[in-house]
Parts: sequence; structure tokens; C-alpha cells
Amino acid sequence: MSSGHTSETRKFITFQISSYWYVIPMAAVLKIVNCPPKHEGGLVGFGVVQIGPHTIQLLDLHRIFEPDANTQLPEEAPFLVVLQSQENKLWGITLDAPPDLIDLPLAALKPVSLDEHFKLQSPWISHVGIISGQAGKRTLLRLDMKAIFQQNVEHLPVGSVS
Repeated sequence: MSSGHTSETRKFITFQISSYWYVIPMAAVLKIVNCPPKHEGGLVGFGVVQIGPHTIQLLDLHRIFEPDANTQLPEEAPFLVVLQSQENKLWGITLDAPPDLIDLPLAALKPVSLDEHFKLQSPWISHVGIISGQAGKRTLLRLDMKAIFQQNVEHLPVGSVS
């Protein structure tokens, strides 16, 4: 038996939005699909996508993480990551490129301090880590999905689609 410490690994998806790389545990991902075009229910610019009988509200990560950048959801997007909240509500993240599936040691992601002396720019990031790969070193930000779902529920405009 080896006496060395082995770190437990989990599967994550990783994707880029603006100049940052994010990770979400694969266990939180319901599906990754091609986002339907407008004429098939892909109303990305309106913040929703209809797939069959399911209405999926989009998480506008550009607005969440760059509120001063004056960005908005594009009219169409090629890929959709479908997530499900604990309340069984479907949420989606639109991406320009398919996400990567990676095995990541849990020890590679360090929890972000919630110490009162350290105010995080974004309370929706729970962990941060640096990985090395073919493209060099990359900083990964783990999204706190509970916090993002809560933020979006609290800030829904009146009359929004559910």
C-alpha cells in the first residue's frame, strides 16, 4: 500500500465567460445540449429557452460577474448547460463553446474566505484554484450555484416566465 496522500477527485465542467474560467460540479449539471434557434424556442435574448414542454430561465453570468460592463445575453448561443435548482426549477447557462469535462482533485480548489475583513467582489464564487494544462496555468472559479439561484430568484422582474 502506498503511504502517500491521494486526493479525492470529482468531475467538473469548465467554461470561459469573458476572461474568466468557471467550474461547476458535473453532479449539478442536468444536461448539456445544443441551444435551440429562435424559431424553435431559443429566445436567448429574452432570457429563456423553451425545450419541448420545459421553460428554462437563463442565468446571465455576464451581468452577474461584470455588472458595469453593460453586457447582455446574445440573441443566440450554440450551447446550453441545463441545471436544476433544489426547487426543481430549470436554469440554463448559454455558452459560445462547449464546456470541457475535467477530473479535478477537490484539494485543488480552495474555499474563498468569508471573513469580514475580506470582501469578495462576487459572493457567487465559493472556491478558487489554479490548474496546469496544455494551455498553461489557468485560474478556475467554482460557482456557488445555491447563491446564484437565490440571487436570480430575488431579482426576477415582475411577470417573468417561470
